[in-house]
Amino acid sequence: MGRLLLGTSGWDYPEWSGRVYPERGVSDRLRFYAGIFPIVEVNTTFYRIPPLSLAASWARRTPAGFRFTAKFPQSITHDRRLVGAESELSEFLEAIHPLREAGKFSAALLQLPPSLPFDPKPVRAFYERLPVDLPVAVEFRERSWLAPASFDLLKEFRFAYVVVDEPLLPVELTVTAPFAYIRWHGHGAPLWYDYTYSDSELDAWVPRVRALAEQAGDVLGFFNNHFRGDAATNGQRLSEKLGLGPPPGSRRLPAG
Repeated sequence: MGRLLLGTSGWDYPEWSGRVYPERGVSDRLRFYAGIFPIVEVNTTFYRIPPLSLAASWARRTPAGFRFTAKFPQSITHDRRLVGAESELSEFLEAIHPLREAGKFSAALLQLPPSLPFDPKPVRAFYERLPVDLPVAVEFRERSWLAPASFDLLKEFRFAYVVVDEPLLPVELTVTAPFAYIRWHGHGAPLWYDYTYSDSELDAWVPRVRALAEQAGDVLGFFNNHFRGDAATNGQRLSEKLGLGPPPGSRRLPAG
């Protein structure tokens, strides 16, 4: 069975004070977060490419076993729609280099726009531009991507299919890479991620996560329902249900 690493999408949320972080505040939220979870998905890279020094700081402020994933910028996925994004790709790869160099980088997340249908020619061309040693996870947002040809490309390039829990696409427990990747978005309306997972919903995910772990090396899972700190509490609860050991020097979130 592979290693299970659960965390959240992002860590720097003001509304987490008093629920995840101390009410009085904390000097370094990332350092504090790393005492709760062993991995985090960096979502800020989707909106802007951070300076090189910032990723180096993330690597310094987290323990040796801690891991990061990071979203490709929206300039690549949503603006360029995977075409003609060479300069943006180069900047992104440079920005995450400190995490890769520190041995703390697990995957780059390619979250596709819901308005982009699957077209094998530009998709293949983009996949071919990515470094062969870069672990990549691809999140579909449009049903035409759930086609055999699309999954075949993932398998060919050894990119992970992102298993999603969201209102518009089905849960597909498909492994296409040496690792598996899961994102829990929630089922809120109008915002998917304004949602609290119930205990019974988390129970239903226990056999699914274990099934993925039987087929993959690492299983990387992230809760995106950040409102009220639900991502952190749901993530910790699912970790407990899976019998995962806490990170060294871990902190227990308050009940409720």
